[in-house]
Amino acid sequence: MKRPARLGFGAAAVAGAAALAVWLLKDRFTGAVPATDRPDETPRFRPAPTRPPAPHPAPGPPEDLSEIAGIGPVYKERLADAGVTTFAALAQADAAEMAKKIEAPVSRVQAWIDAARRR
Repeated sequence: MKRPARLGFGAAAVAGAAALAVWLLKDRFTGAVPATDRPDETPRFRPAPTRPPAPHPAPGPPEDLSEIAGIGPVYKERLADAGVTTFAALAQADAAEMAKKIEAPVSRVQAWIDAARRR
């Protein structure tokens, strides 16, 4: 019966060195910033860039969103409950987020957004 081959010390050292390198470089790939004890000390890494939120349109007088095909009284009320009462607000909305809020299919909400943008 043959004995299984054993990994020698060299293979274990290489594996350990690889694991150490991954651990040391993890912050470069995740965008994490190391904590500093002194406020005047500059961190070695910059924080991951964030995208500023889209500006919301100034609320104006409510408009009749039911002029868009597919928006009836139920969806009009749900949109109002979500804070969307104008065509401009609907045009700037994110389809996936809005679909969750008003419990409607994303494709339908995207069609409404496209129609509001054309107005």
